[in-house]
Amino acid sequence: MALVDEDPGLKDSEPERKRKKTEDSSLGKLGAPDTPEDLDFLVPKAGFFCPICSLFYSGEKAMTNHCKSTRHKQNTEKFMAKQRKEKEQNEAEERSSR
Repeated sequence: MALVDEDPGLKDSEPERKRKKTEDSSLGKLGAPDTPEDLDFLVPKAGFFCPICSLFYSGEKAMTNHCKSTRHKQNTEKFMAKQRKEKEQNEAEERSSR
């Protein structure tokens, strides 16, 4: 099986894992013409994702318990402090550029 030459611009824009999957899935596959190859990348999920903690919960009870947890509260405080700091920096930059 021959390897596909990588596009130099592709290397910076996509993670290696994704590039590898794209290269591997496009080589030598002969499927039905009406079946999109992109289905290899889809993962069905149903549940709740906490972007602050980077955790996924499939049930509402687990999600509710997570939101009450000390870990989530601490991460939320850090996240909000970071947001405030970034906002203050952006406002200071706007004032200095006038």
